[in-house]
Amino acid sequence: MSARLFVRLVVVGALALSGALLVTPAQAEGGGVVLPANATPHGLSRSDLTKELALFSTSGNNAAFFPDTPFQVLYGDPATIAFTPEGSGFVESGSNTFAVRPGTVSFVPVFNVDDSPPVIGSFPNTNDQAKQYFLDPSQVGGRDFTVTVDGATTPLGAAYVAGPVTTPPLLDGGGTHMITLGAFLAPLPPGRHTISIGGGVFGAALQPAVGISFLRQSFTYTVDVN
Repeated sequence: MSARLFVRLVVVGALALSGALLVTPAQAEGGGVVLPANATPHGLSRSDLTKELALFSTSGNNAAFFPDTPFQVLYGDPATIAFTPEGSGFVESGSNTFAVRPGTVSFVPVFNVDDSPPVIGSFPNTNDQAKQYFLDPSQVGGRDFTVTVDGATTPLGAAYVAGPVTTPPLLDGGGTHMITLGAFLAPLPPGRHTISIGGGVFGAALQPAVGISFLRQSFTYTVDVN
């Protein structure tokens, strides 16, 4: 499988600065603490985070490419990430444990697609096109994406697709544009929490580009707030 197509699950923690955040938790479709898609805690949008994390993500979470932002990035431990064959595709799994301070806002980039060659399908130019491209079964075919926080599950649909954003040359093949499905999470209360991410891509454009029929993910994170 080409390194071009990848899932890099990260939880981005941000210590809340002075002043109230202009966002409120959304009980989206039965979920727990997922913020609305248009949330901009600390003045940063999901598109901003997509750009800031692009090199870090496409490096395989190499600390040398850790971005200089107001956020503390907590990322999937590369030592735990595994690709398990399943029929004509793969399941990517991994885990990690994080410690954050009370008041921390988190960001979960759930799935990334970029335009490093070989390009999957017809890579989009606008956000409206990106939403269709990401979900269209004839293109990337993303589906069943969820974030589960302590048992409360929130589906992530088209509204949570950010990009394409322009990036420096990416480290998985030199592309310069990235799309991310992701969401901000409201601060968690003190204690231990479990955050898991699911879903995958099953589109017809995967096989001719990267030689697999699907890539499904299963990541679980432990977050200690103290």
